[in-house]
Amino acid sequence: MTLRQLELFLALAQNPHLNQVAQDNNLTQSAVSMAIKALEETLEKKLFDRINKKLILNENGRFFYRMVEPLVFGLNESKTLFKGQDLKGDLKVGASSSIANYILPQIMFDFMEEYAGVTIQKVTANTKEIVSLCEKGEVDIGFVEGEYTVEDIRRDPLGTDELYIVTGDEELAKQSEYRVEELFSRKWILREKGSGTRDVFLNHLGKLQKRLTVFQEQDTTESVKAVLDHPDTVCCISRVAVERELASGQLFRLMVKDFEFQRSFYTIWHKNKHFSSLLQEFIYFTKEEYRTKYN
Repeated sequence: MTLRQLELFLALAQNPHLNQVAQDNNLTQSAVSMAIKALEETLEKKLFDRINKKLILNENGRFFYRMVEPLVFGLNESKTLFKGQDLKGDLKVGASSSIANYILPQIMFDFMEEYAGVTIQKVTANTKEIVSLCEKGEVDIGFVEGEYTVEDIRRDPLGTDELYIVTGDEELAKQSEYRVEELFSRKWILREKGSGTRDVFLNHLGKLQKRLTVFQEQDTTESVKAVLDHPDTVCCISRVAVERELASGQLFRLMVKDFEFQRSFYTIWHKNKHFSSLLQEFIYFTKEEYRTKYN
């Protein structure tokens, strides 16, 4: 369970109106509901009764409230004191393409606005290369989008992402739904080997990946998108990388039967890395920003 879930639980315990709690916390009602549902699933207990469109604490909820309210108060007091520190320092952060280009820039900007004495250097590479940089101690922390197994590297989920199959070919997009095998004859544009997006996509295909012919490889997500306006071209790409193009009609998502799936983004670090106050605050800040803006 997360501190944010506990804060929302306490807010709903004190105010049973879901819409008001959502507004007070700058969230949608569905986001608040999902947080409470996740908390209840973790505890394997229902905390509220849904009565007359209100969330009313039940016997489990009243007991849980009594136990966690002083703890959350203490944690928030500690967080306030911690944020009062004059954090200064230079962070070196590594991130794979989707995270580096479409998620971290805004998070870095917001963090540096809050802490004027901090600078952040960002290194962009594919997942395999970012893991290697963490292993060598050449970055303080990494953010990656693929699976890997390295003994000295620890990881923590940052959040979830979804992969889409997209094209710039409007004719190709007119069909309402495809089976993934029907698209194997198209010109597939994929990232280079070592890319987290590529690895997750091919692993999801399983045995079918043997039937897929890659027409062209590109070393950045932007270069993949740049060639999708050619006829018959398709790619598998992160949702966060194409939201603007999908909204503007520049690219089109192909609906593929039984192909909707999510993957995890991870925060990674070397097992011997010292977590300074600055690094701890940046990790916490990044996770909260991702949860509220991108999940």
